[in-house]
Amino acid sequence: MVASALYGVLIGIAFGLFTRIAPQPTGSVTFWGFFAVQLGWGAVTCWRRTGLPWATTAIAIGATMSTCLAVLAATGRVFPDLSRGLWVPVGIGFALGPLFLLVESRANRAKWRQWAQYMERKNVWDILTARHIPQLRDGGA
Repeated sequence: MVASALYGVLIGIAFGLFTRIAPQPTGSVTFWGFFAVQLGWGAVTCWRRTGLPWATTAIAIGATMSTCLAVLAATGRVFPDLSRGLWVPVGIGFALGPLFLLVESRANRAKWRQWAQYMERKNVWDILTARHIPQLRDGGA
């Protein structure tokens, strides 16, 4: 749990550095591009190791949103300074990820608990490299 919180803090710091301090749009393309790759890999890893459909979809949505935000930044529309029309799909994407994780936590409680217990021993590096996703297919972590 501490690793997840620290990961969130690091994302917040990186967001400020890459989207506000770094030259634009290069900083935003780099920031969102990194997360597009990380989350894309995470979605594949999640499906292979856990078979949890809602969690995998939530991660894939994050990868898709990050890709879209990188492309938008490359075309001069840098998040969070988007036009009102672009905020609708971005807002929906941001809402769907957590919603699907909530659904997963209810639909597959036993595996979700195993994942939470597995995460207790993980650090930020494990999250960055997708080693925080346990092997839950065929018997468990």
